[in-house]
Parts: sequence; structure tokens; C-alpha cells
Amino acid sequence: MSNIQVSVRIPPQLYEKLLAHTNTVGLSKSKVIAQALSQYLEGDTKQPSSLEERLLKVEQRLDRLESPSQTDETVATISPTEINPQSFPSFETPPVEAFSFERPIVDETGTILKRVKGDSQSFKEELGEGIMLEMIYIPGGTFVMGSSPTEAGSQVCEQPQHSVTLEGFFLGKFPVTQKQWEIVAQYPKVNRDLGVEPSCFKGSDRPVESISWEDAVEFCDRLSQHSQRPYQLPSEAQWEYACRGGTTSPFYFGSTLTGDLANYMGKRLYGGESSSIYRQETTSVTAFYPNSFGLYDLHGNVWEWCADAWHSTYENASTSGKPWLSSQQQTRRVLRGGSWDEDAYHCRCASRYAYHPQAVGVSRIGFRVMLRAIATQDES
Repeated sequence: MSNIQVSVRIPPQLYEKLLAHTNTVGLSKSKVIAQALSQYLEGDTKQPSSLEERLLKVEQRLDRLESPSQTDETVATISPTEINPQSFPSFETPPVEAFSFERPIVDETGTILKRVKGDSQSFKEELGEGIMLEMIYIPGGTFVMGSSPTEAGSQVCEQPQHSVTLEGFFLGKFPVTQKQWEIVAQYPKVNRDLGVEPSCFKGSDRPVESISWEDAVEFCDRLSQHSQRPYQLPSEAQWEYACRGGTTSPFYFGSTLTGDLANYMGKRLYGGESSSIYRQETTSVTAFYPNSFGLYDLHGNVWEWCADAWHSTYENASTSGKPWLSSQQQTRRVLRGGSWDEDAYHCRCASRYAYHPQAVGVSRIGFRVMLRAIATQDES
């Protein structure tokens, strides 16, 4: 069957907004316009509307997606019902096993000065088809969250720095891969449907991407229902604490980043490093070095969703490490870690970004999962 081509005249004001949106989501102009029109021009057969009315809906949705965070705080969002961890009061984790690894320490030019041995503990959650989800134990502790105003690339949203104390938890060794997603996406539905192969850059060991925050929550809910363990998205504090791994430098490797250490847009220099490769796509989650906890890919490759609602600064932030939510149900959610299409400034431990929880089709966004530790494994 041949494709049918339809000509639609898009109002200039809407066309300009679609062009601006392409820069935000990292897709081609034609793909953004096609997605917008295919989703909103079909209309409702029960309550048909004119073409002009449906184009207006496209424009209104873009306004919501791109609205400043100040207005987000007063706009309600419909979020999926997350599985309450209290539904699993006596859950157990599989036996943990110790493992060793090496991580590099770099100087201001990105040159590896030495390699340091690390030791961690983890367990493996069997998903099916021989695929495992490896969860690393992150011991509890206290750290300083955020960046100093003197750190290169520091933003107001990363301030003020503040002390946070966390209990021990487990965090995914890698971002969720496409194969892991494929399996869990076929588990019984909890709240919403999931596409089995949403990613733009295909590869079973590449991170899943092009998913929304709501999709990531549904993944956690399905995995929780399947395993009878309360998997969730990490809080922003848990994410940064795990990323830093006890360091206070901009990156867990040291004071700068290179293309040998992470997958990011290395054309813009951060410190004294030379220009690095810009791969323009995701890479395997095992392609680079881990941090001191044995976690991979926390700098670059894909942004990672966190549980928290977006707040424009850390004024009055929680010090417990739990997700910082809001009674006003802010629409935007937090992203961490940068991506293959961001420069080093946006891949720092403290860097943060906000995006709409329903946004899809962004090949720079993925996630990893968190599981709270049971009492016997928490820090005493």
C-alpha cells in the first residue's frame, strides 16, 4: 500500500514554536512536526473539531512543555499511581556478592594519573531470558549536595550547597538497557501501556531512551509487582550522592572529562583537556570506567530521570535524601547526568535539568532504578 500525502498549512506562530521545540528535544524538525501533527490532528470522532482547533491544541501543548519552571509550580499534573514501598514491608533482597574493579583518577588535562582499586557489593535481579538487573549497595552517609559558585559551569539551580544524610540503598549498576526494558515492558500492566522498543539508537546493551518520566515510573511499578520488591526512581539526592562516590570534584574522575572517560559532546572544553570525540549517539553502558561505588555511565550517555519535582534552587531543600516533592504537583521532573549530546558542563555531578514528565521521543533521556536497603543492610 502506498503512503498518502496530506498537505497541511501550519500557522507561522505554531511553526516557530515547533522549530524552537526541536532544539529542546534534540529531534529533527520534520520528526517533531510529524509527531505533533500525527498525535493531535486525528481528532476525536465522538466530538469532532476543526483543523484550526486541533492546531491550537498543538500550540497549547508546546506552551505547556516549554513554559518556565516558575509557572510549573502552579500547574497540576496527572501522575501515575506509584507503588507504595510500604506494600512490601518484609521484602528481601537476593544475597549480595562482593566484586572488585578499577577506576581512574585524572588531572586537569584529563590524563589518567593512576588507577585505584575499588570494592563493592551487589545482587542480581533475574528479569527473564537470562537477563539480570545488577543492583549495587550504596552505604549511607552524609555529603554536601550542589555546587560551589566558583565551580566552572555552576548554576543557581545547584545552590545553595547543603548537607544531606542518607540511609543505605541499592542503585542500578548501569542505566536500564534496551534488553532489560524489552523484558519488563512485557510484564503485566500496572497503570499505563509501554512500548517494547522505544529507543532511537538500537542496541541491547545501550541504554533505553526516548521514554518519559511516567514511562520510567511504570517500569519501576511493573518490576516491583514482578519481584515483590519496591523498585523506584532514585531521589535527586541519592543520585548525586551515588554519582560523587565520596568525591567533591566536578566529575567523579577528577576536575575534568574526556571522550575516553564518558560519552558526551566533547567539542566544547571544560578544563585543560584537548578536544574530545563527539559520537553523536549512545554507547554501550559498559563502554567506560566506573566510579568508586562501581557505578557506570553517570556522566553522559543519557540523562537520567529522578523521582523529584523540579525546584529552581535548593532553598528549603530536604536534608533526608528523600524525593523532594510538592503539594502543588509541579509538572517538571528532574534529570541528572547529561547525555551524549551535552557538553561536559552539563555532565557534572551537580548539574541538573528539568523536563515535562509526559515528554517522549527524546533520544537523550533514560533512567536507572533504586531499591531501598532492608534494615539489616542499612548503616548502623
